[in-house]
Amino acid sequence: MDASGAKPARARSLALLGEHAGARTRTVDEHMFTVGQSSCRLQLFTGAGLRPVAIATQTDREGASLMNRAERFVEAVWQRHCPGESQPPIFIAHHLRAAGDRGFSHYGFTVTGPFAVGSPPSWGPRLTMDELMALVGGPVDAGRGDGFSAPPPPAEPWMRFEVAAVIGLPRPDLDGEPACMPAGTPWWRRLVRQVAPSRAQRGCCWYHDVDWRAASQAAITALAAAHARRLEPDPDEDPQDALLDAAVTALEEQDLDAATVEAAGTLFFDPIQPESPGGAVPYINGRHRAQAMLDSGVRRTVIGRWIYPDEADR
Repeated sequence: MDASGAKPARARSLALLGEHAGARTRTVDEHMFTVGQSSCRLQLFTGAGLRPVAIATQTDREGASLMNRAERFVEAVWQRHCPGESQPPIFIAHHLRAAGDRGFSHYGFTVTGPFAVGSPPSWGPRLTMDELMALVGGPVDAGRGDGFSAPPPPAEPWMRFEVAAVIGLPRPDLDGEPACMPAGTPWWRRLVRQVAPSRAQRGCCWYHDVDWRAASQAAITALAAAHARRLEPDPDEDPQDALLDAAVTALEEQDLDAATVEAAGTLFFDPIQPESPGGAVPYINGRHRAQAMLDSGVRRTVIGRWIYPDEADR
């Protein structure tokens, strides 16, 4: 005990679990227990007059983790396998990660209604295998199970091209380098340039020498044409490559000078990529072109954003 006479948290948790220890039988061993788009292995141990014990084992990339969605998992076990119980089963989460086995942890819940618990749970200390066996009254399989169906590898990210209002792009982090580009463009200057755009080509650098109004409009037109083309699907061609090829074809079909085609092409092959809100940097790529567009008052342009399909359900 500590100086106040209170038991440490681990001792309290073990004492609580000790009150429910008893001889149980494993009555459920579901290797792909699913809750929404998430899965785990469920071992349920039951015994006469004893509260059921659910042990959920999960690996990486099985959807929402046991820690983040523990409430949904325990509610599903309660409703599907213990509908006659007034309390949810004692819930033990077992995390098998690529970095190593994180062990067995007891999660406690507050009941808020029939098959419903409050959030967040109380996280107890990790249990040893001996402590877990004492709780259920017999052996526990610490593996993921032979019936485990491993999820496919994460999908490769792909570039989505979209039309964006230049006035809403993040402030380029240039800090006055090169000297012809100011350290940021305040909102009042952006608005002035939108009302009175500058068509002057300065000649100080490539960025300011390009007519980005014409290049951006050409890219917007090409992107719309690329999406509108009814291309025959080719199983040997990447859809992203097909889109880029169609965009280049659409650029070449326009009556444009070589400099405009070159500048518009960079918006597809070296796209401006503003970072997502809260990112470490305002731009992944294209900050100089974005600044040149702000300086000249370009209203719309084509930007690119990386899309990660495997994170869609996270």
